[in-house]
Amino acid sequence: MSAVLHSALIDELVSIVGPAHVCCDEPTRELASSDLFLWSGAVLADAVVRPGSTAELAQVMAVLARSGTAIVPRGAGLSYTAGAVPHSAAVVIDSLRLNQVTVHADDLYAVVGAGTSWQALAEALKPHGLRAAQISPISGSHSTIGGAASQNLPGGLDNIIGLTVVLADGSVVHTGSAARVGASAFARYAGPDLTGLFLGDCGAFGFKAEVVVRLTVEREAAFASFSFQSADTMMAALVCLRRRELVTRAMSMDQLKAQSATRVDVAEAVSVVKAVVKEAGSMGRAFKDLAQLATGRSAVKDAGWSLHLTVEAATETLAQGQMDLARAVCGVDGLEINNMIPKTLRAKPYSIRGLVGPDGERWVPVHAILPLSRAEACMRALQAKLASEGAVMAAAGIQHSWIISTIGAYVTIEPMFYWPDQLDAIHLAHLSERNQTRFGQGSLNAGARELLTRLRAELRDVMREHDAVHGQMGRFYPYLPLLDSATQSLVLRIKDALDPARTMNPGVLGLI
Repeated sequence: MSAVLHSALIDELVSIVGPAHVCCDEPTRELASSDLFLWSGAVLADAVVRPGSTAELAQVMAVLARSGTAIVPRGAGLSYTAGAVPHSAAVVIDSLRLNQVTVHADDLYAVVGAGTSWQALAEALKPHGLRAAQISPISGSHSTIGGAASQNLPGGLDNIIGLTVVLADGSVVHTGSAARVGASAFARYAGPDLTGLFLGDCGAFGFKAEVVVRLTVEREAAFASFSFQSADTMMAALVCLRRRELVTRAMSMDQLKAQSATRVDVAEAVSVVKAVVKEAGSMGRAFKDLAQLATGRSAVKDAGWSLHLTVEAATETLAQGQMDLARAVCGVDGLEINNMIPKTLRAKPYSIRGLVGPDGERWVPVHAILPLSRAEACMRALQAKLASEGAVMAAAGIQHSWIISTIGAYVTIEPMFYWPDQLDAIHLAHLSERNQTRFGQGSLNAGARELLTRLRAELRDVMREHDAVHGQMGRFYPYLPLLDSATQSLVLRIKDALDPARTMNPGVLGLI
């Protein structure tokens, strides 16, 4: 433990949150100092503190500020850019006890503790017939609302409409309409957009304690899937669909990813079946959907590239009508196939099965968020780069697959890598007991780790050449160095004003 965390400081933290919520044991500190990749500059957290309310968080932050201790905010830690991995002496503040949800159904917003998982929020909203308007990650069974707000998402954060933020000195500020004394949190724009200041900051400007999320009604949906022979024809269709705004969301995968996605263990299969039956709404429709699940895997696995579409609308007739327009676009080069994938994603949107490969391989992606006009060229450049590395990747046991998606006026391209290697505590903590036994004895693959460290950085450079931006920038995707000098100066002045001692997650976004 760092000498700065003397016993008096530990005692003071314990007096605020209780002895069970100040952890100094090595296994807890190791878990709280990691994410899904490997970082040469990572250091072990000095301690892990788990406040249970905004008031406790503010007190903890004030105590640590007086001692000059750096802090790293953390949610579930299921990222891969070192945004919540200490690189210098620091206390990790774990948000998972900040999990309160208050639903304001009449005004279509919810005030959510930063440590609340997306799945927990979804369950709280179901009795109201509502869901979050904000797009959420597939890992939402565990990943948190505060983590998404801090790291940004390829789907943007436009439906986060307010925040309660604890600053480095322990002061508590509010953004959006709730910044007015005694006012409700129903609107984001009530003067300068202070909410936007703290979104995507990786905790560099403040610790998000509460997040105000816009809600929307559940809508009817139509689904369709298509197979394409090449990435070029698939990407052309996807870009056309987005330019014409024909679909609510579209997601494509290559054959290797499709094969992995359709391999599930018994427990996962049971949960998928239950979700599909519940979503169906009638026994007749449920039997039809279950039959699709049983027969649809081979169609997806046989497709060179599969494209999966969802259209949401006020009525099923409207949704199906708009999907017919999408079919006309995809039918030029694509063949319609079983639509089990988008139906299943709608019925069961959250899963962390993908944190390892189907046989327990380690997994890590790299991603680009691209303008529509640059997506096809970037995809070709990334494919060429990976083809040139094919022999060395194969020698290290590395396979790659693709996810391409769009939910706005951009395309997200995400090459993903799988390789046999030793799993870390963060993987094992999220695996079933059966899979811990099956996958927990892997051997260290130092060569693959070294190769992927280089390859991910080089792919990131290819993406930059095509005007890419990124979510969850952390310490991997560059931010400050890419800004013009005047904008750099503005960001640094904001950092100076909010965190003059530089104790808030030092090093993220290039801010030292």
